[in-house]
Amino acid sequence: MKVEVKLFGAFRDYEADANVTLDLPADARVEDVRNGLAAYAGIHWPQFCPKLLKCSAFASEHAVLREGDPIPEDGRMAVLPPVSGG
Repeated sequence: MKVEVKLFGAFRDYEADANVTLDLPADARVEDVRNGLAAYAGIHWPQFCPKLLKCSAFASEHAVLREGDPIPEDGRMAVLPPVSGG
């Protein structure tokens, strides 16, 4: 299954078009997307900080997803790093 991950926040600095497409098994869960993105990042993003991905959330177009949730049927997700402001 093709999973398109839209990048937000600090992750946007790693990809010019702010998207990553991962090939995952049909029964993949959110945790598989996290692991797949970490593997992709380790190869393609020299400045990648694994800690940022570990504390980031994943979401569909309608909800924040938990690690054990299935991938949305349309294969589209977003990775949302923590934010702070002042």
